[in-house]
Amino acid sequence: DCNLNHKARIGNELSVRTEEIATDAGEAAVVLRGGDYLADFVQRIRVEEDLHLSVDPIATQPTWRTRWGGKITTVNAKRDSRGIHTVELIATSMREHQKHTLIAANPVTPPELQLPKMWFVPANARTGCAFTLGVQHARLFLPVLQIPTNLFNPGAWLDVHLGNFSPLNWPQQTQFVNPFTDTSRLSLVAGTWTDFHSATMDILRDAGCVSRVYTFFTEDEENPHGELEAIVGKELASLARPQRNCVIHSFQDKSGHEGITGTAADGVINLFAETADNLISQTVIRIDRDNDGDPDPIIQQALGIAPKKPSVTFRDGQHSGITESNIAYHKGPVKTIMTGGRSPKIVNDLQTFGIRFGLAQLEQVINYGFGAYQQPLTSGLDNLYQGQLDNVAFAYMRFTDPIRALFAGDLAWQEDFERGGGVAYVISGVLTLRVGWYKKRAYRAFKVSVRNGRPWIYGHDFDLADRVIFEQDNVFHVDQVSAARYEYDRHTPITWGFSIGDDTKDDDPFLQGIRALQAGQALVGMFLGEGTLF
Repeated sequence: DCNLNHKARIGNELSVRTEEIATDAGEAAVVLRGGDYLADFVQRIRVEEDLHLSVDPIATQPTWRTRWGGKITTVNAKRDSRGIHTVELIATSMREHQKHTLIAANPVTPPELQLPKMWFVPANARTGCAFTLGVQHARLFLPVLQIPTNLFNPGAWLDVHLGNFSPLNWPQQTQFVNPFTDTSRLSLVAGTWTDFHSATMDILRDAGCVSRVYTFFTEDEENPHGELEAIVGKELASLARPQRNCVIHSFQDKSGHEGITGTAADGVINLFAETADNLISQTVIRIDRDNDGDPDPIIQQALGIAPKKPSVTFRDGQHSGITESNIAYHKGPVKTIMTGGRSPKIVNDLQTFGIRFGLAQLEQVINYGFGAYQQPLTSGLDNLYQGQLDNVAFAYMRFTDPIRALFAGDLAWQEDFERGGGVAYVISGVLTLRVGWYKKRAYRAFKVSVRNGRPWIYGHDFDLADRVIFEQDNVFHVDQVSAARYEYDRHTPITWGFSIGDDTKDDDPFLQGIRALQAGQALVGMFLGEGTLF
């Protein structure tokens, strides 16, 4: 039901399909036969009242780790041409909650009074995300914060529940993260009324982490706070076990980095090494010893913190578990990238000064030998210039890639204009050229589908977002499991399918490095009082 309490068990389904995606909310669909009591119930309930759906793929061992949970967003009552009535339930996974949780700049005051002006947490990625989401949940569910943060919104007072003084009764909870052993990359989690998903999407991707959202039932035997159990033991950790059916937000490191010290200090080392690789070895010095098309992280390898080789490998062959693999070679790069539209401010300022200074010289007093006189009709001539020649000099810039110019041929795509900040010959203009260059590059992208149990078993040998190896044409590639699909119907047995990669362009390594530098610059600016108030 709307509070995640069990209402009914579905037993006459015609078909079931669930999908979980590593970087976004997945979807599920269940088709029921019309006329069934449950099909009638979902049609008669108030439209405003929520319903939820859970699917346990291992019916004999239900657990939050393997359970798919989501909110029913659409109920389709159908009658086909044969007169057969069906009811289809379409649900969106619980990860959608992160898109509807905003990061308040100040979580203890109403939005009408926000000081400081931005929420920011410099910490390792998992710790920063878990702490930020936990604080926002306190703003939404803790009674002592619900009313102060909604002084001018009395409708929110209806959601106040006295039982929520205990975080273990909150409908959404955050899995415990040990900040001292969190080795994920140092990051800056920041936002001003930005939804949590958008604010942390790039942070998690750059750090190689993933957000998993589980559906926990009180009858589940395993405690969702595994890291807490490792510190205080199972008995004490059981005191932090959720006391109601709820949603558990978990942040997991899937980067493959093991770190040097095994402590939070590895986050700083990873930030330095990965940023250096993104700015240097991924762009300037490109060495590819294994011929997989991706430059080797030479700085991380030198420090001994490069991602380890995954243990799960899907080989190519007659009896392979790979059902489908596709590597797309996207050709046709553009030789010349152009950007701009406005001159740098210093160019316009110097130009304005020179012109107005020259006009002002006409006002100077000239001595004719028998007296000094100002030239007539010259007073105020400098005001004739009002920036008419602004954005004329150095207003546009171009870059031609010499490699593309040499190899693309005479009939290559010649030019492309990249819209960015609009100012040429400044740092943002150079970055805009880089963005345009990366968008119009030749690149490879791949997507692979594999069977479960051939030979690796999902949930046992590998999980969502884990790094795995797959082979095609005697070349081994490494990527993350991007999606997991589970489906069956009256005519098809239970089938698992997995996708490796997502057949899209990888994020620009150079921009990943720039984002890391920008985060540091933003943090320094805030402490100097540039971005907010203290």
